[in-house]
Parts: sequence; C-alpha cells; structure tokens
Amino acid sequence: MKNFFVFFLLIGVFYSSIAQEEVKVPFSVAISAHINKYNQRIDEAYEDNDMERATFLFDSLVDNHLKGTYMDNFQVNQLKGESLSLNSFEKPIYLVTYAAWCVPGIGEIPAFNDLVERFHDQIDFVVLFWDTEENLKSKADDYSEFAHLVYVDEKSNQNSYIINKLKHALGFPMTYFMDPDKKILDIRKVITHHSSESLSNSYNIHFNSLSKGVSLLIADLDTRPPEEKDAEMVTEDLSKPTGPRDDRTEEERRIDEEYEKYRREKDSLKKLRDN
Repeated sequence: MKNFFVFFLLIGVFYSSIAQEEVKVPFSVAISAHINKYNQRIDEAYEDNDMERATFLFDSLVDNHLKGTYMDNFQVNQLKGESLSLNSFEKPIYLVTYAAWCVPGIGEIPAFNDLVERFHDQIDFVVLFWDTEENLKSKADDYSEFAHLVYVDEKSNQNSYIINKLKHALGFPMTYFMDPDKKILDIRKVITHHSSESLSNSYNIHFNSLSKGVSLLIADLDTRPPEEKDAEMVTEDLSKPTGPRDDRTEEERRIDEEYEKYRREKDSLKKLRDN
C-alpha cells in the first residue's frame, strides 16, 4: 500500500512539473493559425476607411496571439562576413524590417541612430532589409556603425517559411522586440507622418515612438535574475533625446509628460514589489 502511495505521489509531482513548464510556441505557428482571420477583418476595415478599427485589429492580433511566442531561428546575410542566424544575437533584440524602396520620415534614422549610440551595449539593434546586397549597400552609410545591418534576398534564402510569415503576413516596415531568449515582447508598426514635417518635428515623433521600444527591452532586462544581467548596464533617461526638442507642440509635451508619469509609477510599483 505504501509503495502505491509513493508511486502516485511521484506521478503527481511529474505532471505538476510539466504543467508549470512554459510551452514555447513558435511565432510562425501562432501567426499561421490566426493571420487569415485577421487579414479578412482588416481588409474589411480598410474598405470602410475605418483606420481605428484596423489599428485595433492589429493590436488585438499582437496582444492576444503573438506576444509571448518565440521567434523562429533563420539565416540573414551581412555586407561583410559570413551569414549568421538570429540566435547568434545574445542581447535583447530591437529588430526593424525594411526595404530599400521604403521612404522613412526625415527624422526617423537620426532618432534611431541616437538610440543605437546610447544603448548598443545593452541591446542588439538589427535592421533587416528584404532586399538585395546592392540595395542594402546604398543605405548602409545612413546608419550608425553600431547597428547590425543585414539582408534577406528571397531568391536565395532557404528559410522561406519564416520569411513568408515575417515579410508577407504582417508586412513592413515593422518592429519586433525580443528578449535574449527570442521571446517576443511586442510587435509594432513603424510610425509614419506626412512628408511635409520638419526635421525637428519628425525627429521628435520618431524618438518618442522608438524610445518606448527601448524602454520595453530595458524594463524586461531589469526583471531578470541578477546573474543574467550585465553588472555594467546602466539605464538612461529616455525622455532626454540628444537631438532637437525645442519646438514640441502642446500635445507632444502632454504625451511626453504622461509617459514619464507612467514610467515613474511603474518604477515605484517595482520598488515596492522588490521590497
């Protein structure tokens, strides 16, 4: 009788440990399961010129089905050196997908470069061009030397299944935020604005948007066990960009203040939990 009791106890412990173990769902599996329904509904929203609904649908797809999945490993090409895999990046990843024919806002790349210069020790900033080597070469000088510029030429790429999901399912330009284990923390569309915006306004718009992604990655690093973090990592104040910020509108200033309030409240709650 005693032996039976021990046996069932061990079985219970075994299945309990399995239940507690995280199931790592690949990004490609999750998006394949839900993208058709999403595309059908968002097409209807665009036909009705309902941009708010389209945005809601995209956010719903990301929040309910894609966050928490794990990015599939795939090969990318460098301008210099051999090809490398996504898994070769060991830091949190700020991945931007682009193509040479995309026209960024005038302040987008300067804002991106400023963040790269300040945080490349903590984050791997990867700009992935769905393009040829020659087309990437024409854009390389625009980016910081600390950004990882890579490309995928579909004609020669062997990872077509994940390329199809990354490029064709969600489109581009798009940003993916991943922790060091390639767990997706968020996916966001690259913000756009009217081409008539001044350099200063464009810079401010993009810095505010891009810096929130950096904050997300830094915040995730702060929640990791001490042994997983670099002791020399220092979190900077993202509310102070190095570029021009003298001509913010009242609306932009209000948004900045709300975001700073949110960050302070979040930091306070974290300190309370830690204590």
